[in-house]
Amino acid sequence: MGRIVALGEVVADIYRDEETSPVELPFTARPGGAPANVAVAAARLGAEAAFAGGVGKDLFGDFILRALESEGVDTSGVLRFDPPTRTSLAFVEIGDDGDRSFTFYRSDPASDELLSPEGISRDLISEASFVNFGSIPLLKDPARAAIHTAAELAREMNVPVAFDVNLREHLWPSLDAARETVDPLLDLSTVVKMGHDELEPMLGTSDMEEAATLLLDRGAALVLVSLGAEGGFYATREFSGSLPAFEVESVDPTGAGDAFLAGVLTHLADVEWTEEWVREATRRGTAAGALACTGFGAMGPLPRKEELERFMDGEG
Repeated sequence: MGRIVALGEVVADIYRDEETSPVELPFTARPGGAPANVAVAAARLGAEAAFAGGVGKDLFGDFILRALESEGVDTSGVLRFDPPTRTSLAFVEIGDDGDRSFTFYRSDPASDELLSPEGISRDLISEASFVNFGSIPLLKDPARAAIHTAAELAREMNVPVAFDVNLREHLWPSLDAARETVDPLLDLSTVVKMGHDELEPMLGTSDMEEAATLLLDRGAALVLVSLGAEGGFYATREFSGSLPAFEVESVDPTGAGDAFLAGVLTHLADVEWTEEWVREATRRGTAAGALACTGFGAMGPLPRKEELERFMDGEG
């Protein structure tokens, strides 16, 4: 299943627990952050996985490293930073309708913003089947420069780049700034993954086929669109298609898109991308994404390979 190298942000997601006292407010910390989720999901599905990013020398940094290492993720590319730089926290609220809201607590700079080009080694990338990142590290330097370095090194070494746009509009000064910053990375990407709600703001169209054509014309080999409860869409220059979602009782969709991407990448690593194989990869991605919704937190519900296959066979 190859080796997936993920770069970028990692955070502690903080969930509020049931209150049992008027003078206590209980919380549970769960590791998260899109690229870190992809690394763990890939490891659980049987691939080698590595993560490069930054955490503070604090309680939450220790916790996140333990969590990644317990899943077999290579953390040799993780940098540690002294106070006052700290690991970022994201307080997660899930509404009655299932929608989530996030409140971030970050130092300035935050540890995940300090991944630098010097932290991106040729050894980290040279044997990868895919290098994966999203748009959040592109918000500011030095993390932005580190992502560009990784993408350019991957291109030089013929390592496919998987770019999950993962637009968080509220983090950007403007949508124009987000588009302008993301745009150069689209030209360096082999796989581009977007959510359906990201197509219009980033590409100016909500039509998946049209959006795929725009990205394929810029050099992408595969475009993926996650459709949430509606499934997933895939497109190459030769073929395209969509698959329905697997039905589950959704508890928390955090990390579902990351599980979807990891399910696809692990199946496509180091093989020929025939139409049948890409369709099956997308099916595995939609199944992994569905299972990721069945528990709280981004990493806890991520399926292992055997669980995913049982679920896809109708035994889950």
